Amino acid sequence: MRTTLLCILLMLTGILSAQTIDNPPFKARSGSIINITRIERTPENTRIYVHAIFRPHWWISLDGDDYLVDVATGKKYMFKSAEGIEIKKQVYMPDSGEKDFVLIFEPLPKETETIHFMSSGESTEWNTYDISLTPQKGKKIPLLTAIKGNWFKKDNPGRWEYGIYDSITIMNNRIYTNESVRKKGKRIEITVKDKQSDDISTLLITPQKNGNCAIKTDRANELLYTRQKGAISTIEPDNGFQQFFHKDTTYLQGYIDGYDPRLGFETGLIYLSNEITREDYPTVLQIAKDGSFTCKFVINHPLEQSLTLNNNWIPFYIEPGQTLTMYIDWEELMARSRARDYNFPINNTAYMGPSAPLSYILSDFSKLITYGYGDLSKSQKTLTPNQYKEHMRPIIAQWQHVADSVCQIYQPSPKAICLIKNKVKLQTGNAFLDFEMSRDYYAQQDTANQVLKIKADDSFYDFLKKMPLDDKTVLADERADNFINRFEYMTPLRKAYSDEVDNSIYISFTYPQKPLLSFLKEKGVKLNAGQEELRQKHEELAGQKVRITLAELQEEDMITNTLFKQEEKLVKEYIDYTKKQKISQEEESQQESDRASMAMEQKYVEKKDAIIARLWGDTNPFLWQIAKVRSLTFNLQNIKTKTIAREYVDNLKQNLTDAFLAAEAEQVFENAYPSKEASSYQLPEGKATDIFRNIIKNHPGKVLFVDFWATTCGPCRGGIEATADLRKKYKNHPEFQFIYITGERESPAGAYKQYVEKNLKGEASYYVTGTEYNYLRQLFHFNGIPHYELVEKDGSISKKNLGSHTIGQYLKKRFGTSESTEHQQDVK
Repeated sequence: MRTTLLCILLMLTGILSAQTIDNPPFKARSGSIINITRIERTPENTRIYVHAIFRPHWWISLDGDDYLVDVATGKKYMFKSAEGIEIKKQVYMPDSGEKDFVLIFEPLPKETETIHFMSSGESTEWNTYDISLTPQKGKKIPLLTAIKGNWFKKDNPGRWEYGIYDSITIMNNRIYTNESVRKKGKRIEITVKDKQSDDISTLLITPQKNGNCAIKTDRANELLYTRQKGAISTIEPDNGFQQFFHKDTTYLQGYIDGYDPRLGFETGLIYLSNEITREDYPTVLQIAKDGSFTCKFVINHPLEQSLTLNNNWIPFYIEPGQTLTMYIDWEELMARSRARDYNFPINNTAYMGPSAPLSYILSDFSKLITYGYGDLSKSQKTLTPNQYKEHMRPIIAQWQHVADSVCQIYQPSPKAICLIKNKVKLQTGNAFLDFEMSRDYYAQQDTANQVLKIKADDSFYDFLKKMPLDDKTVLADERADNFINRFEYMTPLRKAYSDEVDNSIYISFTYPQKPLLSFLKEKGVKLNAGQEELRQKHEELAGQKVRITLAELQEEDMITNTLFKQEEKLVKEYIDYTKKQKISQEEESQQESDRASMAMEQKYVEKKDAIIARLWGDTNPFLWQIAKVRSLTFNLQNIKTKTIAREYVDNLKQNLTDAFLAAEAEQVFENAYPSKEASSYQLPEGKATDIFRNIIKNHPGKVLFVDFWATTCGPCRGGIEATADLRKKYKNHPEFQFIYITGERESPAGAYKQYVEKNLKGEASYYVTGTEYNYLRQLFHFNGIPHYELVEKDGSISKKNLGSHTIGQYLKKRFGTSESTEHQQDVK
């Protein structure tokens, strides 16, 4: 009897100690591939029931490195086994894209109330934080639960006016902190404080039985609101873009619903740039612990842009001087990440502010005129240019049909109609220019492909006649920069350079008293027949000033180029020998060379103008003017004489039809020839500079060549590998150091370690967080990589524009080789 009773008691103890939690709530998670649907706790183990959602026929993998963490104690409870899924194997998802399995962990103490589900592997996509193990029944429901979320006007459901969340409230296009929440009869009263001004406001919210609510504030009458965002955004009438260019500060702010600092990112980034001057100015957006964010930046005109959060892109539209507030649903972004599809619909993003309606319209319309990269890539390899035109005809017609329908809806807004029409035209132009851009490359890779041997004639570019090339408002579209870049380098314009150097361009050239070839011959260097013939010519012309074409100088260079590289030391000796005699001659020669460069570039521009006129109908449309200003930075690098550069820029400005464009050209000139000839500048004080100084402090008293790179960037890897021998030559140099910096999002940990081991072993390589890399982008103004900076010994940043292909020549001129430096030290 006692034995039976003891067994019953033991069974009851086991039953009472077991616990099941269905759909346990959590605070934050890094990804949504796995969904914890149940947790069973017993004295023997902890069973985590998982419902996985992923792309059909894609694989997931469980390596057994997962563990649970007791939040209160920090103790880990390790993975034991799995049911329904194999460990350390690529498990492919079924047609449904859904799969259920169970993960079994060590038992949790009965007092454990909250856990984290974590992975110790490279990917953190499965991490889930603050999973509650306490029963939800009987818990007191917070007052905010009934009214949390976004509220849209009932009679205008496209207009977002209130956002109420756990710790903040958004209204009046401003962000407030929740100071208090209390019940007041049937109403809920929230006292809030403006984050910027500290002003106090009160909201009185009355929940309705149908899920709507009435909201009244101390500054607005009570109105009815709904959580349901309207399918179509209403828009107020406007007068179009009366003053398109006007420089002013803008503010972007908002809230990320579901954000937690433990997700691994503390910042977002806006990849801002000036399409006219090619200047980048990426802007960091700092995220507070409560999920709110804010940043400010200066823009020159209305623009459509994207905010990037942990590799997610969220579009917005804003105009100079405005403030735009955004609501971002983190769960929705994870769903897109889980789908591995950039076009996965994002529907919950909300906008508040003057440009909110246009943000909705452009975001929604972009989803209606998508064009897949797969179709483009296939067409490039299988269709002739004329066949591609026919292939695109129905696609473009469909885009136009959609645009016409949308324009009917937003007829009161000339701005909306202008932006919509431009988007279709830019989408069309980019498709055609992208198609033509890579066909030569593919033809080199696949020489047997007969389709790729058929070149595009002028008729292929008929689409340009319908392009708004003379409309400055196209700059507002996110596709504008891509189109202008493709447009200025399209194949017909490249043909302007196909001819040899124009023989009509002459320069004055004074031959030295002692020819270099004669100097080399006296030193015992053997000359071939062509070089000897050229030496005799130079002897006859020694000391004479002659008129010679650039083509003739190029021919002479071809004869001597290899020889001069082989006899580099003797050439340097010759230069030192003749340096004093050549100074005045070089100055005169430089001016002649600069004038010749300017004349040659102007002839190329004339040829391009004629091509543009042939393809579009006019020689000087606005976007072509932008292309000319964009090329200024490069062209001015080849003009060393400031007065000649001044003349070149003034000639260009005469053909610019907009005062803003002329001002931008002037700014490019000022950047190239600053009034203060400082060779370097000091970094501004701030968080970004602190991050950078914390890196370079490890290399005091050295000149640093800093390479910002990523494992995912082909040109970055190419530059690193091209300088391998150079790095060996300057290894352990007392005055110089190569520095390599990349971020954890740009270079996944596994790929980074593997690449460094193979290509950067022993180098000064730094692996920074995504937030730190964002701040470094902002500090040094770069969107694209590779990006290079030269840091002087005093920590200032050199203004020299060096790259992986030019750093060798610079180092040789400044330091010589490390071997020579070490030898000098030994002699001392």
